[in-house]
Amino acid sequence: MQDKSHSSPVQFQQLSLIVRALVLALVSLAVLSCGALAHPPADAVMTYDQNSGDLIVTITHQVDDPTTHYVKQVTVKQGDTVLIDKSYTSQPDRSSFSYRYNLPQLKGSSGEIRVDAQCVLFGSQSGTLTLSANPAPGTAASASTAAPAPTKSPVCVFVALVAVGLVARHILK
Repeated sequence: MQDKSHSSPVQFQQLSLIVRALVLALVSLAVLSCGALAHPPADAVMTYDQNSGDLIVTITHQVDDPTTHYVKQVTVKQGDTVLIDKSYTSQPDRSSFSYRYNLPQLKGSSGEIRVDAQCVLFGSQSGTLTLSANPAPGTAASASTAAPAPTKSPVCVFVALVAVGLVARHILK
């Protein structure tokens, strides 16, 4: 009679290695596809109308469905002071849209205004506007041409990458 007890642990080890490799492949695929499905807003530009006291924030964020992939948070700051911190549950258009915020306290002021538009799925985009105390009458202040700030990644992407690394390390043991 042939003893099959010796081949069983070897087969189990091979099967275990295959299952681990498949899990690693699936987790890696999920992490990599996350970036393809979600993206931060492409642009955030501001203008300020001295006559009405309105700050107009124009955001470019191209999406297929503005009810599931949208700009969820718009924060406007002057220095360390938060002027606007508004949450949204959708965006008004599939590509480019504007929000108007009445900020009469900015009339005649100078300094830098910063906007941060955060995507519900991934990342954010910032923009700046430099106000001068004495703009030409009847004109609106417009955004400076500074390079956009880098986007911020959500913590879940970092956690997913760490998990993939831990699984890979465990498989390679």
